[in-house]
Amino acid sequence: MRKPALILSLLLATLPAIVSAVDDKDKLTAAEILNKYVAATGGKEALSKIRSRVAIGTARKDAETAAPFAVMSQAPNRVSTIYQFEGFNWQLTYDGTKAFVRPVLTRANAPVMQKYQEMLASGTLFNGISLYNVIAGAVDDTVKLEARGIRKIKGRPAYTVEMRRGNDKALLYFDQESFMWVRTDYGSVRLTKEMGAFTNAVESKDQESTYDFYLDTSDFRQVDGMMLPFRFEIVATAPILKQKSVGTIVATITEYRHNIEIDPKMFQ
Repeated sequence: MRKPALILSLLLATLPAIVSAVDDKDKLTAAEILNKYVAATGGKEALSKIRSRVAIGTARKDAETAAPFAVMSQAPNRVSTIYQFEGFNWQLTYDGTKAFVRPVLTRANAPVMQKYQEMLASGTLFNGISLYNVIAGAVDDTVKLEARGIRKIKGRPAYTVEMRRGNDKALLYFDQESFMWVRTDYGSVRLTKEMGAFTNAVESKDQESTYDFYLDTSDFRQVDGMMLPFRFEIVATAPILKQKSVGTIVATITEYRHNIEIDPKMFQ
């Protein structure tokens, strides 16, 4: 009869230490989280040796066959991705000073264009795939970072860091165990429900819905001494998507190439 009491006594004795350990994990600062991320990906020395990067693979949307795509980036601040979908190429580019998206969407889809441009200019799009990376590079005084505790992403706990630059805000998520950068949340956009056709018609606000924009990265593997993701999902809307108003494009990377020449036209 005394064993249950003894077990309870031992549990009560160790509880403060368990709670303290959990609290310590929650209390990591934004700087500590980002430093652990950089170390987990290979360290600053390995990252500093990379001046250009091309990620090559295929992407799927709707029920179409897999389409070729590439994410091209040059240090310190240029990135461009091109998806060769059926019927058109989708290009997202930041040339070091401004962001642009092709094909140009209509006025009804202007909030989507603006959101992608903000994502490109933030230095966070594609998480650690791109060399234009506000974390791996020097964070200037205009960037404010703050730890926001631990949340679950796809069932796994992740450290959350809020990044602010002017009026722009993004939430960055780092896996609690591996410290890999697994998600970036970019906030919401209000869109009309019917966006299948390119049109300048003004829709009623009653036909609007709010959609969350984010990018997920996963399937991390070693490449040239660094841990890099081989899969990512990015939120997309009609008319990029043909079968629904909002969804994701899923991309699988098959190869990374480092320190190769990239045609400057890729960033125009």
